[in-house]
Amino acid sequence: MLLPSSNPWITQPTHSALVPLPTHSLWASTSGPLRPASAPLLIFFTGAGGPSASLIKLQQALSTFIRVLFYDRAGYDRSTLPPYDAANGGANGKDIYAQDTARDLATLLDLTGLKPPYILAAHSYGGIPARAFLALQPSSVAGLCLLDTATELMLALFSRVPPLELDAVARNVDFEALTHLREECGMSDEEWEYAAQAVPRCAEALKREDTHASAYRLAGELQTERVVMGDRPLSVVHLNMARDCRMMFDAGVALGDGTEEERSVAGEFIERFGLFQDMIARAQCGLSRDARYVYYEQWGHDLPIRRPEVAAVEVKRVVERVEENRLLSKAEYRRGI
Repeated sequence: MLLPSSNPWITQPTHSALVPLPTHSLWASTSGPLRPASAPLLIFFTGAGGPSASLIKLQQALSTFIRVLFYDRAGYDRSTLPPYDAANGGANGKDIYAQDTARDLATLLDLTGLKPPYILAAHSYGGIPARAFLALQPSSVAGLCLLDTATELMLALFSRVPPLELDAVARNVDFEALTHLREECGMSDEEWEYAAQAVPRCAEALKREDTHASAYRLAGELQTERVVMGDRPLSVVHLNMARDCRMMFDAGVALGDGTEEERSVAGEFIERFGLFQDMIARAQCGLSRDARYVYYEQWGHDLPIRRPEVAAVEVKRVVERVEENRLLSKAEYRRGI
């Protein structure tokens, strides 16, 4: 049963707006079936420098089976930045942490009246703020889907992913053209053009986000050691980012770019990253006793953009497991267990 409300975030099939927070505003968009009582809301966390517009096809795919909220964190695309916090800013000028992002999201949810339970889904660096939100509101999260997400272990092992040396070797490589991303992603010309324009609008926020310090703070939560999700469903999806890096490296070398030293450092990174990426990804399974792990060797890190229907299937598996748990809990309650 749906509760009567004049709140468009709850009653409208689709709704989007710039939501004012105390120091800045966040752009958010909700779509999909209206929520029955106690049904979960899916919240998606994008990667570093990735606006929600780049995942419009994924939002559309997910909206076919669950109510979803996509939003742009502080400074991304239409969202605005808070004033620079000199007290929290280090020598590198970074002052936005995943824990700030989690608090922003909690405020956004409160202001829009979007109540738990929540299912969180994240891609790339988005896994860090998603898990920071899990730490902030653990009882609100019914399930979690991590799509090739960064981890505290990854960011402890590697100072930058990819390293600047690989950027130098591949500086003249057009990854989208090399891999036919535009043709395969399914976006309309209008959707693609808007996403392409939105990415540069994230640049200033990206400079202020401290990814490594955020991961270090998250490590202090000891989430895997404490199995913080208990028996709630978790899916960890590992994609072949090492293959992406190798593809970029080979194309850059073929163009004659990069010094010998840059090529050496980039090549060593690719080898080490490929060696450790499975262990890094699998470590996240310790978050829950009900964890599923899958490796798509044939797909790269851009799967949520390139093949949104595949990513949607993985998210749907978590949604179905959450629904099974919800129905089981209802049945046990009726039996008086």
